[in-house]
Amino acid sequence: MSLYRTIIPKYTFIPYDFPTSRDGKYHCLLDDGQILRSRREQLGLSVYQVAEMAGIQFSQYQRLESGERSFSGCSMKIGLSVCAVLLLDPFEFFDVNVKQPKPDIMMPHEVFDGLQDEMPRPKKVGRKPIRRDIMTVYFNHPSFSIIIPREVLVALGKPAYIQMMWNLNEKRLLLHVIDSDAEQAFDIPPHLYDSCTALAFPRAAIFSELKEGLGWDTELYAAECRIVYDKTNELFILCDLNTAQKSEKIVGPFAIPTCIDDGMDDDEILDEDGEENEEI
Repeated sequence: MSLYRTIIPKYTFIPYDFPTSRDGKYHCLLDDGQILRSRREQLGLSVYQVAEMAGIQFSQYQRLESGERSFSGCSMKIGLSVCAVLLLDPFEFFDVNVKQPKPDIMMPHEVFDGLQDEMPRPKKVGRKPIRRDIMTVYFNHPSFSIIIPREVLVALGKPAYIQMMWNLNEKRLLLHVIDSDAEQAFDIPPHLYDSCTALAFPRAAIFSELKEGLGWDTELYAAECRIVYDKTNELFILCDLNTAQKSEKIVGPFAIPTCIDDGMDDDEILDEDGEENEEI
């Protein structure tokens, strides 16, 4: 799953001046590759250095600079990366000339969590949803409190440890990647990413209040979740429990964190996890 993040680093660009004759009357006409080479030499960089800084292979950049491959025809990621390294404004370099709509006609985004009557539902093509930013976490399973599908953890980068934080007032749950020595660090068994369906957490009394507040019965519920980031640029999976709907029972093997004692009763789990797991 590929998602666009709106956090964009600030880059500095310097307008490109074409070389002139000694008397300044004439400008040298250069093609794409020659402009890349000229700016690279102005910055005192080697071909290897530009490729490394842009995060591409040496041969990829070499073909662009030699003219073997058209720079204007390369992928957007490669083009923007090379422009950023060589301080070339991509809009100036590619001579983009389009008409933009007026900014004041743009409507704000709809909120995606919190207490509201309706959530935006995924559009459908045929029978399959096309919303790639929506995932699912399961609650109130007959044997477990929470079931986190493997795809959700993969979206966080296949972490070895996660932290769960919830806000009962807003009815949401946050999953966060964390170090093994941090408080409330739940380990993810390595075999989960190979053979299991989901990470399962045994029932805990803390969920009884949430269950009562949402009017849940004994059936399994599925809640929408998505990748989000906060003001410090930290990644989370946010589960909006207001979107919870009854779901069919999921099948497959479940992995349980080894840090959870299977012999622990609900009250003991609550004492260890209750207060410290609240969302800040």
